[in-house]
Amino acid sequence: MLRLWGQRLPAAWVLLLLPFLPLLLLAAPAPHRASYKPVIVVHGLFDSSYSFRHLLEYINETHPGTVVTVLDLFDGRESLRPLWEQVQGFREAVVPIMAKAPQGVHLICYSQGRHGLLEVAVPHLHAV
Repeated sequence: MLRLWGQRLPAAWVLLLLPFLPLLLLAAPAPHRASYKPVIVVHGLFDSSYSFRHLLEYINETHPGTVVTVLDLFDGRESLRPLWEQVQGFREAVVPIMAKAPQGVHLICYSQGRHGLLEVAVPHLHAV
């Protein structure tokens, strides 16, 4: 090995490989930057979106950048409205979210919220 000002110089083969360094950097795996699928959360009977604040915080902490929508529809006694009215309300809220997510969405539905949202989502489901 050669010495220059008291430091060791790398072996000649290392110098020959330096031009290939950019190729190695391109081949290295990139950090995970892909966004997660949007999440839609629907509450059940006599409940409200406020009940899911901890779930919303948890998803935001564990999967930063994930778009989470907790639907604030038919809260409390309004959840007793006829199901066909609720389905229409869910449709108006969910269809724009699903349209922006060609890879799909995650649905988290509790109790009656499942019935209303599944009526909207069934034509769009690929796998359950």
